[in-house]
Amino acid sequence: MFNMRFVSQDWVVSCALILLVSCTTYSSASLGKPENNIKTSVFKSPKIELGPGLVSNKFYFDVDFPRGHIALKSFNAELVDESEKSVPLQETYLHHWLIIKYHQPKNVTHNNQTDIVFVRNSGFCQDGTLIQYFGLGSETRGTATDIPDPFGIEVGNPSEIPYGYDEKWLINVHAIDTRGVEDRLGCIECRCDLYNITKDADGNPLSPDYKGGLDCCPDNTTCRLNKGFKGPKRTLYLKYTVKWFSWDNYVVPLKIYILDVTDVLNVSKGGTPKHNCEVEYQVEPRSKGYNSSDVRKTSFPMQTGGYVIYGVGHQHAGAIASTLHGQVTYIII
Repeated sequence: MFNMRFVSQDWVVSCALILLVSCTTYSSASLGKPENNIKTSVFKSPKIELGPGLVSNKFYFDVDFPRGHIALKSFNAELVDESEKSVPLQETYLHHWLIIKYHQPKNVTHNNQTDIVFVRNSGFCQDGTLIQYFGLGSETRGTATDIPDPFGIEVGNPSEIPYGYDEKWLINVHAIDTRGVEDRLGCIECRCDLYNITKDADGNPLSPDYKGGLDCCPDNTTCRLNKGFKGPKRTLYLKYTVKWFSWDNYVVPLKIYILDVTDVLNVSKGGTPKHNCEVEYQVEPRSKGYNSSDVRKTSFPMQTGGYVIYGVGHQHAGAIASTLHGQVTYIII
């Protein structure tokens, strides 16, 4: 069982990525040295056009990615300008980036989602929530994602790609240009009043209790600017670096689990257990005299044993810390 704990002071998006190797697949016979040298590929997303206060939250299909049956060793990303210089976070806030694997029929170039089969990670969230393979946010710069030998994330396995389909990748980048905004912290927290948002993406009125979150900073919205401020538009890119090598018999495959601290397991009588991942949550105000921090925690029972090879948390403004620990349960027969 994994226990996840987040400490925060305001609205926060909280999840964690962990890589596990199953006890059943990890043996000393796999500890040989990989036969292939690690390769490094550097790519850029399609251009991201931003002006002062503007939000870009777009999905880019069929992006450049190493092809073939390979083992991924790391995936790092950051926002850069047209000169490939890093963009300061105080100018453009990288809310999040995600990379998602999908299968699409061969010779199909349009991105009609009815033809696409998304390939999710091994985590517990359902209903298409948190299906990405990798993803971080403003903390991505300086966060190491290197996977030690002999482990790797297997992709491009021909036996797992349906006949007549290709394996492809998409990237989602959510960036907020904060140049000249009235309240920078409020903008990156996606406060609804600063974006003048009162309805969700489906046109339904937002709850009066919903003060800020993903529903209030969608694509092409603008956060309130200082009166009279004018600034130039500019073009940015998500630059991503992938380390990989061709798959061989020495690699120990890992499974990716995206965990969400808001996940509550609902079990109905006679029904299938359902994980409810809300992705974000609102921290309730505390009475005066009490500690101003809020602790949210949850647990995830694992069906099989294994080892954690890598883990990283993803939090937003107001978050203080996150912890992840395991608890062994013994069954006496």
